[in-house]
Amino acid sequence: MKIIVDTSIWIEYFKKKAEIVAFIDRELLAGTTYMVGPVVSELLQGVKTEKELDSLLNCIDAVPFIESNIADWRLAGSISFRLRKDGLTIPLTDLLIAAVSINNGAYVYSPDHHFILIPDVLLYKPSESN
Repeated sequence: MKIIVDTSIWIEYFKKKAEIVAFIDRELLAGTTYMVGPVVSELLQGVKTEKELDSLLNCIDAVPFIESNIADWRLAGSISFRLRKDGLTIPLTDLLIAAVSINNGAYVYSPDHHFILIPDVLLYKPSESN
C-alpha cells in the first residue's frame, strides 16, 4: 500500500500530535508513506527560519517521493474541468495530489474535504485500517 500524506497531516506530525506521530513513524518504517511535490512546496512555504528550513529539508529527504509527470498534470486538469462544470473549484495543489495518487494507486491521507469531491481518489482512514 502507498499512502500520500497531505500537508495538514504533516503539520500535525511536526506539532507532535501523538496519534499522528505514531501513525507516520509506523508507516515510514513499513515503507508505505510517500511525499509528493505539492506537499513539499506547501510545507517549505510555512517555515520561519533557516534552521527550520534545513531541518525540514532533511525530514523531507527521508521520505520516499513519488514524482509527478505529464500524465498527472493532464489528469489534474481534466478533473478540474469536470468539477468546474459542476460548479466546484478545487485548489490546483489538491488536484495534482489527487492525480498522482490515482495514477500510482496510492491512498491520500488528509482531512481536507476537497479529496472527497474528486472521483477515484482512495482516501486513507486510519480508524478503518487499524
